[in-house]
Amino acid sequence: MDWNSGYIINPDPFRNGLLYMSPFMTDDIIKNHQIWRKYNDSSPSYVMQGEQKLHLQQSGTAALEAVLKVLKLTPNNEIWIVTTTGNRYISGCVTRTIEKYCKWSRQKSSNTAAILVNHEFGFVYREMDEILKHNLPVIEDCAYAMFSSYKGRQAGTMGDFAIYSLAKMFPMQAGGLVWMKHHAPANGNKDDESISYFKACYHYYIQEKDEIVKQRLQAYAHLENALGNLGLKPRFPITNGEVPGAFVFKAPGWQLDALKIFMQKQGIECSVFYGEDAFYIPCHQRMTAQHADYLATLLKHFKK
Repeated sequence: MDWNSGYIINPDPFRNGLLYMSPFMTDDIIKNHQIWRKYNDSSPSYVMQGEQKLHLQQSGTAALEAVLKVLKLTPNNEIWIVTTTGNRYISGCVTRTIEKYCKWSRQKSSNTAAILVNHEFGFVYREMDEILKHNLPVIEDCAYAMFSSYKGRQAGTMGDFAIYSLAKMFPMQAGGLVWMKHHAPANGNKDDESISYFKACYHYYIQEKDEIVKQRLQAYAHLENALGNLGLKPRFPITNGEVPGAFVFKAPGWQLDALKIFMQKQGIECSVFYGEDAFYIPCHQRMTAQHADYLATLLKHFKK
């Protein structure tokens, strides 16, 4: 066990704190159960967001799979993946799901059957108009971008499909949403009890949207200030309308794979932003200036 600035570091096993990319905490298991028990709605398994009908799924990954089923892809087809930064980093949850149906690539080819646009960590892909000119089905990955917009255009409304992860935005353990402009999800979702649970939680937490956005922006500012004192700068500048799903910072010269091991040992969900000298840590509505101070202390301790 170590000690630094009033914080215990490297505690005994089962004594770690936990800070996830999701705002979920253990007590939310009880709270969400109570929300579900009080919820009484036998309507179909979708929710409305503006004019969009969002179908409930077990997870963001399940939402992506629902889209891939509708597209009726062949093994020789390819999904062209583009990201906000153009970085080669992409979640294995995305690539493994695509590989069940076809191939994927980071560039367009004669086999490209659809385009997946990843609005990385809530930061909107800037060249959507150029993507739409290819006249291919466009899937917007809004796992971290449920509330993000850029120049007045909402992420998830510009393509043909959009997928969301409820657990990335709300204090939930699972749940996803899928929007299909011209289709309905193939086969539907047969687990009515779990879908009613996700629907109950969605309707409860969506009422807190404005506060969630405000608190996430505040958390980002706290992290920018605390890590800035260590010379660490954010990878993504926030523009008006964007809501962060993580704090990604530049860390040239740092041993990032070792940092990942150290931070995860402290109970912090995090990883290397592979392809760059950058790293990401949580940034959500439950984080305060004190969380930022703690994370900065961990980073300072590791650097020493």
